Amino acid sequence: MKWNKQYPYGIGPAGRWYIFAGLPLAISAIFFAISESNHALERAVGGKVYLYFLIGVPAIVVIGGMAVYSHVPQRLVVPLGIIGWIIHISVLGWFFWFGPGYTR
Repeated sequence: MKWNKQYPYGIGPAGRWYIFAGLPLAISAIFFAISESNHALERAVGGKVYLYFLIGVPAIVVIGGMAVYSHVPQRLVVPLGIIGWIIHISVLGWFFWFGPGYTR
């Protein structure tokens, strides 16, 4: 395994982005859980377009996260990213373990 000589004891730029990516993914997970819970979005846009919304909105949020990343202070990138990953895993774990939380 070849180690990065420029950042031997720290996190490089790619690692900082992977950690920060937890923040846009947390927003995407919350969007997914809310839109799957009450199906209001599905009724509003129709069944055929709904899948594109479920794929497109998180993609736009992640691309927006890439744009916002350069404006976030470097000292906040890792804490915000870790908080984002915790929220992301918690929301999706809760949703898939316990279900959407509605009854028809």
